[in-house]
Amino acid sequence: MEMEHAFESQGARDMCRRLVRRIVLFSVANLLLASCILANEPMVLLSSNELKFQAQPQGTGSTPQEVLLTNNGGAELVITSIMIGGENAAEFTETHTCPAAPATLAAGAHCGILVVFKPKADGDLSATLTISDNASGSPHSVSLTGHSGAPAPTVALSPATLAFGSHAVGSSSQVQLIVLSNTGSATLNINSAINITGPGAAEFHLQKISSACPEGTGQLAPNASCSIGVMFVPVSTGPKTAQIIIVDDAAGSPQTVALSGAGTGT
Repeated sequence: MEMEHAFESQGARDMCRRLVRRIVLFSVANLLLASCILANEPMVLLSSNELKFQAQPQGTGSTPQEVLLTNNGGAELVITSIMIGGENAAEFTETHTCPAAPATLAAGAHCGILVVFKPKADGDLSATLTISDNASGSPHSVSLTGHSGAPAPTVALSPATLAFGSHAVGSSSQVQLIVLSNTGSATLNINSAINITGPGAAEFHLQKISSACPEGTGQLAPNASCSIGVMFVPVSTGPKTAQIIIVDDAAGSPQTVALSGAGTGT
């Protein structure tokens, strides 16, 4: 009986070994088949399937967000279209570096798609970025969402700093300009006179120029700009620093521009 049981156990083990070998061979065959398919087909890999934009005032464009499209397969990818659709498609725009058919994206190569949210309507807005191509799973999509707030002003200052270099005590530098632009979608209210503060404030002077910003309180329409003229007149030697202060109703107020210069002996 013991011998018979041993033979039966050995037979069961042999059968298990044969079964395991068949399973392994079958798995390997499937892997090889999948690899063969991938080696002869394009495959799309997107860096993200969703873009969420922060609250954006109506009429202003957001910072672009990028989706990277990679051809992860082994054959050339033919992209037939990249477009934005859906209920609020007009609130989003896209630009891309992807090749358009009949041009192709090589295996292992990638291209970028930039999306900007520029709402004209109010509330929560959504759309879909769709990529149509010759890869499995086409069309590929990325959901787009953003929230639109009330119109608001936005301040842009150029340059952000002014450096006057070295000047002899008692001499005057050339006037340098700062351009203040309202890149937002609502009127910018300048709430007090533009002024200069800081340890060297007495050695930097605002100048009257053409297209000057209001001397006191004032307004700047959307997409309009004005200029601030500054001159450096050192009264003593050494490095001098100060800053221009602009108080308004835009985000980030008060706005500042750093000033620097140095006084030298005559």
